[in-house]
Amino acid sequence: MKNIYKSALLVVTIFALNVENVLADSNQYTPYKPHEPIDTGLENSSIFYITALVLFVLGLATLSTAKTLKGKLSK
Repeated sequence: MKNIYKSALLVVTIFALNVENVLADSNQYTPYKPHEPIDTGLENSSIFYITALVLFVLGLATLSTAKTLKGKLSK
């Protein structure tokens, strides 16, 4: 069984090493123009991470408060 795993790992490694990198930019020999991303204005996405963190903490606080109130009201 170990030989099967080793053989499969060897085959996957050989295929991974033989595959050329696929990049978004094309080379000069193809008729396609290189990839130019559309400007979305979202280069600085830190505001989304801050918003997500704040909403996550508010959600946890809401759940904690609901659990505490449920415990107090059920007594």
